[in-house]
Amino acid sequence: MKFFDILKMACGNFLRRKARTLLTVAGVVIGTMAVVIMISIGEGLEYGYTEQLKSWGSLTQIEVSQNYSSNQDEQKYLDDELITQLDAIEHVEAALPITRQYGALVMGRKILDMSFQGIDSSKIEYYGLELDDGSPATADMLTGNSYLIGYTSVFNFYDPKRGWTDENNAWDEEGSIKPLPFDPINPDKKIKMVFDTSYYWGGGTKPKSYDVNCTGVLKQGGQYDYAIIMDMKSLEALYKKYTKSAGIEIDKEQQKNKYSSVYVEVDNMDNVTEVQQAINDMGYQTWSSTEILEDVQEQMGMIQAVLGGIGAVAFLVAAIGISNTMVMSTYERTREIGIMKVLGCRLSNIMSLFLLEAAIIGLAGGLLGIGFSYAISALLNQLSNSGALATFSMGNGMPISVIPVWLALCGAGFSTLVGLISGFYPALRATRLSALEAIKNE
Repeated sequence: MKFFDILKMACGNFLRRKARTLLTVAGVVIGTMAVVIMISIGEGLEYGYTEQLKSWGSLTQIEVSQNYSSNQDEQKYLDDELITQLDAIEHVEAALPITRQYGALVMGRKILDMSFQGIDSSKIEYYGLELDDGSPATADMLTGNSYLIGYTSVFNFYDPKRGWTDENNAWDEEGSIKPLPFDPINPDKKIKMVFDTSYYWGGGTKPKSYDVNCTGVLKQGGQYDYAIIMDMKSLEALYKKYTKSAGIEIDKEQQKNKYSSVYVEVDNMDNVTEVQQAINDMGYQTWSSTEILEDVQEQMGMIQAVLGGIGAVAFLVAAIGISNTMVMSTYERTREIGIMKVLGCRLSNIMSLFLLEAAIIGLAGGLLGIGFSYAISALLNQLSNSGALATFSMGNGMPISVIPVWLALCGAGFSTLVGLISGFYPALRATRLSALEAIKNE
């Protein structure tokens, strides 16, 4: 018999006992749903953790700092020589220095005191600066004494005499982000920059201020949400003016450490560990989000194994159901099997027929189970977004259940495999039936 003839007979037999077949398929559907949904919850947890880590910083970035435990005579510094060395390491796309100077923005009676961060604007595309409208920040936005401000930072302008009020809270009572209290790009009052904030706390004389202008607001929720970003050369020039006018001498150790911190952008997350080790070998300390991610993935793997094991119990029950259905089928079709043998049908054809019937049951149940799994997954995520299951979500907008393509394919493939395995004994029994005794059977 040709394969397509066997397939045609198997499909016909699939619909012969509709009620029993549908009940068997239903068992496979439930088993598939149980496994897929359980594993998808583990995938959702891992996805949520990963997205949280991304919000703290890029998963392809490495933070480089001084190794203070090393010999002080051989102390390594964050300077231009380090930047050159880092740029030369394989898989490094860019070394990203950052300078920091504490100061404040002053707008009328209100003040925003925080650290100003200076970046190398020629490499701005690697810093991950995204504006609140979703577009990337560009180098021309940091020309002269221009700056970018984090969305939440705009709310932190306050009157020192009044202190912190509800106006400084960026979120409303429902936990939603508020609209900006004013336009920092075109404010009603001019904003100036100072490095000495003691005057605003009731001490000293009014400090020298510098004209600056805001050219963009960074998106809410990113690593620069509480930040004021400037070009490092512009920030350094303003700080030198301040120290000169105030008669402040810059510490020699601070001069050796030209940069406050240095980040390294790696071309691929898979190469982060290799680059990190190379930097450690240079005598520096390093840290990257992938260190946490690896621990999270290990924990999530264990959770998924447990959840998958729970779902596999339902699959076991479905396998027993398929096996029972196929065994009953061999009893009911004993005469048919005998006639096939007498007509010269090969034993391999008979076995293939029964295996194919079992596989069709597994595949049909698997495909239906995958479809229902997507529907349940969407329902769980909808309930999460509405707040009904917020306790189990990793954050606003984070899905509880994630079904990747590989999981759907594995679900359908595994259900088919279960069908084949479950149908093996009934198929073997069919091949061992005596042809003469089978024909005599009524």
